[in-house]
Amino acid sequence: MELRYATQKLERICIDSREMGRRLASPVVRSLRLRIAELRAARDCADLAYGTGRWEQLTGDRRGQWSARLSANWRLIVEEDAPETATVLVVEIVDYHR
Repeated sequence: MELRYATQKLERICIDSREMGRRLASPVVRSLRLRIAELRAARDCADLAYGTGRWEQLTGDRRGQWSARLSANWRLIVEEDAPETATVLVVEIVDYHR
């Protein structure tokens, strides 16, 4: 899939290894790299259910979004942006327990 990012700051964190290392803990960095690779390799959001990132479709006020575990607390949140072009929007990296 093609990736887009909600903000330039988020894009820098996801693309630039130095920025990623500054902003996130080492175990989260490793997982984020794997999740981004999974997103790029997937054909559509339905493929995420078969990935290793424990992708989950969200409900409630986050309906239409998917969550992948980066660590026990941290999640990568994405949503399908343009299904016809297989584009996904990376919404945020969030600590659910904060």
